Amino acid sequence: MSDAMLGLTEMRKKCLKDIGFKRFINFPITELPGALLYYVVDKFHPTSMELRLEKGSIKITKQRIHDMIGVPTGKTKLEDLEQRDPDDPFIVEWESQYSNVAKITPAAISMEITSTFDADFIFTINFLTLFASTMGTVDNGAKILTGADTYCNAYEQVGIIGKKVKKGDFYYGPATFLCLLYLDSTNFPQFQVMRHRPAMRRLNTQAMRKRIGMEIKENCLGKLEHHEEFDPEEEQSGLNFYKGMDVYNEPLPPKRPETKDVTFLPYNEPILIN
Repeated sequence: MSDAMLGLTEMRKKCLKDIGFKRFINFPITELPGALLYYVVDKFHPTSMELRLEKGSIKITKQRIHDMIGVPTGKTKLEDLEQRDPDDPFIVEWESQYSNVAKITPAAISMEITSTFDADFIFTINFLTLFASTMGTVDNGAKILTGADTYCNAYEQVGIIGKKVKKGDFYYGPATFLCLLYLDSTNFPQFQVMRHRPAMRRLNTQAMRKRIGMEIKENCLGKLEHHEEFDPEEEQSGLNFYKGMDVYNEPLPPKRPETKDVTFLPYNEPILIN
């Protein structure tokens, strides 16, 4: 996602703004700390839709999804939309972009976005598909959901928080959302960040890495008190602002050449976001 959102033309930026995704321009998260990801997936209970921490549970709602990653919230349900047939000319045209790959993965879509420049309906669908499969769900082979879903209702996809699969401990769902929910909802006094909506605009990769490293050192990962409900005035007051902005300027090491479309979970390894 982060690679695809760099270097967008002004027309493509306008396109994203028009469909409610302006917050994803220059997407700030390139990887997730493995220790944090391992923890939140372990503590996520899909049946009750809760992140169960030592100091209490955090209920996952549509509003929290919106607050963390800025996904638009609408009233139209996927099942209420007219479905396209698998042989619909548009689906055939869309899938033809990927005739040179064995399966359509988030990495393939990201590559298609970065190698083209049109700000047309195809670009919009490419973005929504990438968003849905990166921030929402993919199938158990890292392949995006296709067929009737190819035209991509991203709002519905991100509403499916995903599932854990016991065999192999894989998790298919929005790992970025769970990490942001934990960081935004818990209070770590040694690393104070002014909370923001959506949270991802403040909690970028560097901030995540710094804070989780400190929590591990203090042996308090998952043991923190929870914040009170977010007050919009927090963004204006400057209170609770992170002490030392240099964390946002720390250079990241070069990306590893191997990327992971579906996330699992080495405890102490960063997880790359396509």
